[in-house]
This record gives sequence, C-alpha cells and structure tokens, in this order.
Amino acid sequence: MTEGTVLVDTNVLAYAYQSFDDRHETAVNVLDELIENGRGAVSVQNLAEFSRLAVEKFPKTISHEEAREIVLNLSASLDVVSYRAQTVSEALRLCRTYKLHFFDALLAATMEQDGIRIIVTENEKDFRKIPWLKVVNPFKP
Repeated sequence: MTEGTVLVDTNVLAYAYQSFDDRHETAVNVLDELIENGRGAVSVQNLAEFSRLAVEKFPKTISHEEAREIVLNLSASLDVVSYRAQTVSEALRLCRTYKLHFFDALLAATMEQDGIRIIVTENEKDFRKIPWLKVVNPFKP
C-alpha cells in the first residue's frame, strides 16, 4: 500500500453502480480517479457487502452474473485488503472503545492492519470517531 492509499467504502461502490441515484456521477468520478492514480483500495468486506446490496437490496437489483463481473473488475482495478483472526479481535476493541457497529469497526481494523488511513465514505458519523482515520465524504457540498 502507498501512504496515500484510500479505501472506498461500500456506499460509494453502491452509488457508482446505481445510475438513477443523484450521487452516481460523484461516486463514479471518485472511483475512476482513485483507480487512475493507483491509490484506491477495497476490503473483501466491501466487496461482500456490495454484492449483497447489488443482488438483493438495490432499488433496481442486478443479476448475480453482473455483480460477479463488477466484483472481478473492482478486484483487478483496486488493491484488495482482507482481514485475519487478529483483525476481528482488534475490531472488537474498536467497537468498545469508539462505540462502533461491529462491521464498521472491522473495516477500520482492516485498514489499520494494512496502513490505510483514509476512507472515502458517506458514513462520516461513525468513522470520524476514530482519531487516526481521515474521513472524506465526496457527497458533502
């Protein structure tokens, strides 16, 4: 990972693939820029969350095949980080310390283990609780 690596949160991925959403263009621009600059990363957790949203929860769901293609393309274009058993333990500590939901804490712990200090997300409220994390909300005016 480079020092300027930026993790793309699931909500940004989701908006990038929902062309009818007002945030679509911004999400696509953010994703494209990070890919072009070689600074983008996702966690396997983001890919799993995106997959579930895409095939089950999007207002206009997409096929499993299309979701699979998107995940493969994202995996080829972005650095993919994964968590380990010790990361889960650290996530539990972050939950307690910062009063986070478990999966937000797991994402933060995964970022910490891989030296990623910047997240692009709409979820400022939770991630701003973590002092070492820089939160960038591209949808904020």
